[in-house]
Amino acid sequence: MIYIQSDSEKKLPHHFDAACALYGAQDSALDFRLTSFEEIASGKFDSLIKQNLCVGSVEFMCEVFKRMNILNIPKVPYNSNRSCGIITLSDDKKIFIKPVQPKLFTGFVLDGSDYTCLHDLPDDTLVMVYEPFKNKILSEWRVYIHNNKVVDLKNYSGEFKFFPHYLFIEKCVEYNKNCKTKFPCAYTMDIGIFDFNQCEVIEYNDMWAIGNYGLPNDLYLR
Repeated sequence: MIYIQSDSEKKLPHHFDAACALYGAQDSALDFRLTSFEEIASGKFDSLIKQNLCVGSVEFMCEVFKRMNILNIPKVPYNSNRSCGIITLSDDKKIFIKPVQPKLFTGFVLDGSDYTCLHDLPDDTLVMVYEPFKNKILSEWRVYIHNNKVVDLKNYSGEFKFFPHYLFIEKCVEYNKNCKTKFPCAYTMDIGIFDFNQCEVIEYNDMWAIGNYGLPNDLYLR
């Protein structure tokens, strides 16, 4: 059984990605159930979610992990190929930040603007920091990886006509395969393309709560 997050009335999938999982289950002839966040939080599915797949928002999945008594939410061993430091939100620097706590907010360049995603976070919230890229990113691609193999890649920002070097992607995947701290069996890699078709890893992300940028629904579900 696949438990897919629904709206509060249990009539529709919670969001687009949940809908992709639902259609993926239908295409694969797999049993599924639309399940609200409130139902998961109630505990009535505690014995079932340990043996089955759950799909939903970050909040939904964090509640699933909580119900399963998984205190350390799975995450990729590192978030980029670039050097990383850790600061608190009280530091005022123009720098790319990503939360230490998984999925707390989406990574972005902190430049003094007012960001609503940070409003309710205390100043001592820990964030990973990276120097912003010096050159403009012309195109961004998400690479979906399963069992150390690239299953697909999709353009999600910028010029779609700039295609990343596949050899660069393969080298990154091979490096991660041999990493001392193992990557999960499924993760994504965001690639940026700069002038002269230079490629860099922007960041890695865990697959347990990641958007579908154009995968076939059955493949996204798998």
